Amino acid sequence: MTLELALIGGLAGTALGLRYKVLILVPAVTLAMIFAMIVGVARADHFWSIVLAVAILGTAVQFGYLAGIVIRAIVGSICAPMIGGRNPELNSEIGRT
Repeated sequence: MTLELALIGGLAGTALGLRYKVLILVPAVTLAMIFAMIVGVARADHFWSIVLAVAILGTAVQFGYLAGIVIRAIVGSICAPMIGGRNPELNSEIGRT
């Protein structure tokens, strides 16, 4: 169960990192930990198994968020010159006739 939750948490964190700022981690990690506790209690897991699942899921969401930020930065640095994001010649209307 822990591996599946970690993979899903990592993918969710990556999706959040691609779109939102860091403050989204507070509700995301909180909801993920509550979800892991509910699943652990519903499956009648041992206490330490639930604690481990909660810790791994919270960590996976945060590492996924970090991966999403890195992907966003890499794609942004590659695509910005292609679309003229910081090229004043392409963005300026001054001097064009």
